[in-house]
Amino acid sequence: MSKAPDNTYGKDAATAAERRDAQRYAFVCPVEVIDVAGTTAISARTSDLSLHGCYIDTMNPLPVGTRVRLQLNKNNQRLELRAEVTSCHPGGMGVVFERLSPVQQGTVVRWLESTFAAAEVPFQAARSTAAVPDDPKKKTHFAVRLLQILERKGVLTHSEAAELLRDLDS
Repeated sequence: MSKAPDNTYGKDAATAAERRDAQRYAFVCPVEVIDVAGTTAISARTSDLSLHGCYIDTMNPLPVGTRVRLQLNKNNQRLELRAEVTSCHPGGMGVVFERLSPVQQGTVVRWLESTFAAAEVPFQAARSTAAVPDDPKKKTHFAVRLLQILERKGVLTHSEAAELLRDLDS
C-alpha cells in the first residue's frame, strides 16, 4: 500500500500544523493567489497570519507544493510575496512564505501588532464596563453587527441572518 500524498485531508492536516514555525493569529484580508506558472488565479481571503505563512480560505485550494505569488491587501497597504502551498484542506490551504525582504517582514509585523492591539482592547474594555448597567440599544447594535459579520464570513446565510434580525426586532 502506498503512502497518501500530502494534499489529502485528515492526518496530513495535523502533520502540517505540527510543522508550523510560528504562532498564527486570526487575520482576515483579501488575497490574490497566482500560481507561478501563471495558469491559475484565485481571489480569496486569509483567515490567519504568522511571520512565516498564512492560511487562505478558498473552495479551490491548490495542490501541496505549488509555488504561488500572493497579493495581500489590508488597511490600504498591499503586500506582494512568494509562497508555497504546504497543506490542502476542504475550504482552504496553508502556505509558507519564501524569504521575506526586510520591508515585507516589517509589513507583516505591523499587521500582526495591529491585530494584537485590536484584540487586547475589547477584552480590557469588557472587563472595565462589566459593572455598567445594561443598555438595550447597545446590545441590539452589537447583535446586528455580529449577525452582519457572521453573514459576510459565510457562517450564516442571508435568510438565516434576516430571520434572526426579525427575531431581534420582535
